Amino acid sequence: ADSLDLVELIMSMEEEFDIDIPDEEAEKLVTVKDAFDFINAH
Repeated sequence: ADSLDLVELIMSMEEEFDIDIPDEEAEKLVTVKDAFDFINAH
């Protein structure tokens, strides 16, 4: 995935789960598990 795809994915996650993902945290979301863990923690 290119960087635009990743930005769109982060934006979709923020909208779907009503959360804010700071850029610093978004850079750490490398795997699906990373994203899952972040969403569950917030």
